[in-house]
Amino acid sequence: MPIAAQHTGSAYYALWRKAKQLAWDPAAIDLSADRAQWAAIRRDHADKQYDEQILRLCSLFYEGEESVTRTLSPFCSAVSRAGLGIDKEMFLTAQLYEEAKHFEFFARYFTEVFEADGAVTASFLTPAPRAVLVADLEEVTERLRREDDPEALRATFVEAVTHYMGVVEAMLARTGYVGAHDALATRGFLPGLQEGFRLIRRDEGRHVAFGMRCVAELTMERPQYREIVAATFERHLPNVLATIGEFDYPHPIVDLGKLSAFALAQYQRFAGAAGLGDEPVDPRTFEDE
Repeated sequence: MPIAAQHTGSAYYALWRKAKQLAWDPAAIDLSADRAQWAAIRRDHADKQYDEQILRLCSLFYEGEESVTRTLSPFCSAVSRAGLGIDKEMFLTAQLYEEAKHFEFFARYFTEVFEADGAVTASFLTPAPRAVLVADLEEVTERLRREDDPEALRATFVEAVTHYMGVVEAMLARTGYVGAHDALATRGFLPGLQEGFRLIRRDEGRHVAFGMRCVAELTMERPQYREIVAATFERHLPNVLATIGEFDYPHPIVDLGKLSAFALAQYQRFAGAAGLGDEPVDPRTFEDE
């Protein structure tokens, strides 16, 4: 049966099409220069702990990408059960594929460049990032998986979208991209890792735009959902800022003030889409950043 015109003309269908057009393969990124450079970074910048800071950053992405890959499937079934549209389901299938590719990239990087295993990434997963990236995300998506009441399902979906696309992707991941640029591009470090970050960031822009649109629509239909959005951000903001604070080394490779300000700006933009700001925010502003 053909997809109805109201779906093929929707913004979600446009995001689905863009995901197809911008597909990429983590296995195709050249990491040969990174292997040689990583040894030099560890040797030449040991006194500044640049290697540990880069490992910490990539470990949080490794753990985060694994977590978001495992916890996205309940969104697909929730959209179907709540009758929110096949176009949303289609995009979420593309996002799940992309999240799996992001995890593949970091898993490959740890194996081929860092020559480290999951024990290293777990050592950097302290309580603050663990709460945001793993424990609390698992909790809300498990509630989303099990919820049967139609009204409660929509409310839980709003909370889950705010946590996943708003807190994890908009606030933490996008702040991490800024940190990665400051740490790597400005120093000419690790070109393969830079390329991976560039491609992942491009995907994540679509994911955040999807979440903003969903929250904007649902909070417009039911303004009481805005309280859920606000409470979700308020609950996780301390852990987001604490995670950024873990890069406060004697010789920081990133500007912590800049990263904290960026994370708060992402919160304001996402919350603005839910009608919590002074002016409405267009989700399209995220798609190509």
